[in-house]
Amino acid sequence: MFKNIEIAFRRLLLRFLRLIVKRSKPLPDTIDFNTCKFLFVRQDRIGDVLISTPLIYSLKTRYPKAAVDFLLSSNNHFVLENEPLVRKRWIYKKSLRGALEILFSIRNEHYDFVIDLMDNPSTTSTVICALANGTWNVGLSKENEYAYDIPVPLLSRKETHIIDRLGMLLTVFGIDPKNETFRIRYVISGESGKFARNFFDAKKWEGKQVLGINISPTDGVRFWGIQNFQNLIGKLVAKYPTLPIVLLYAPVDKPQALEIGKPFDTIVLSPETHSFDQFAALVEKLSLLVTPDTSVVHLAAAFQIPSVVLYVQSNKELRIWEPYGSDSETLVADVDDLKVISLESVYTAVQKMLEKISHGASSPLNNPAPRV
Repeated sequence: MFKNIEIAFRRLLLRFLRLIVKRSKPLPDTIDFNTCKFLFVRQDRIGDVLISTPLIYSLKTRYPKAAVDFLLSSNNHFVLENEPLVRKRWIYKKSLRGALEILFSIRNEHYDFVIDLMDNPSTTSTVICALANGTWNVGLSKENEYAYDIPVPLLSRKETHIIDRLGMLLTVFGIDPKNETFRIRYVISGESGKFARNFFDAKKWEGKQVLGINISPTDGVRFWGIQNFQNLIGKLVAKYPTLPIVLLYAPVDKPQALEIGKPFDTIVLSPETHSFDQFAALVEKLSLLVTPDTSVVHLAAAFQIPSVVLYVQSNKELRIWEPYGSDSETLVADVDDLKVISLESVYTAVQKMLEKISHGASSPLNNPAPRV
């Protein structure tokens, strides 16, 4: 009931804002972006923040003195916790009081640019853009572009990777995305790096190729199933008896991880992590990752870890968010159920990637994550 009331209120508010918000302030040719303050709005999921990070690097490389801030949420703010290129991280709280408090604080910053990173209309980001008091609002051209002074062409959501779509926003600031080498960034803290090294050292894995299998999420359409994971591990153990295999999981999914690993004496469960940063540090130590479509996909891309990724894609008009700029094999279910992806296809993809790694076609250890 309360959810329905909230949705109705959001729709009413959008209609009201459409009537009163008329953004069309032109951008002068003489503006010095190096002296500007930028607020990026990305209040949704973890993966959405990760795929936005290439813009930070491009902007700060061109304009090192510019102030780059982010509006995040309680669900994703930790992704940029160690990022030295971001000056300030606002945390949006999903309540009327929390929203008002954050908006008042943001308005007092007097941002030159408020940039909506959503490529589909978002009520929250629309309201923020309308009320943030930015000199210029920027966003991809879509139904809520009335909230922008500068709408940017939205490239095909079917043909173009999300990172390349977002890259178009840089054109407003004199940066041609065609000349940029986009790469996802994630900065691991020294403490979490030590956590992962201690685990690998204890297993005597340092310098060895290690296969990580991420089983989370363990419910819903993106869970491949306990039996499928066990069958895959069985085939891998038989083919590669000396290959270290570690099961990665979110703490809430530990029972499923224990069940999957139960038949195998040599399979190792990752240590229980207490932060996203610790989990990321474990991923960074892998040579190959097998995972369903979660934020872990983009961590692997950030660290240049080759991956085998399982996707659901019931809507063929939307391109999957495959790993960007890193070697991968992608397996796609055309219905909302990963279990339709066959064991044999996953096993073949893992074999192919292991063969590449052993012959040096992929170099997961040549590009370590930036650290603080």
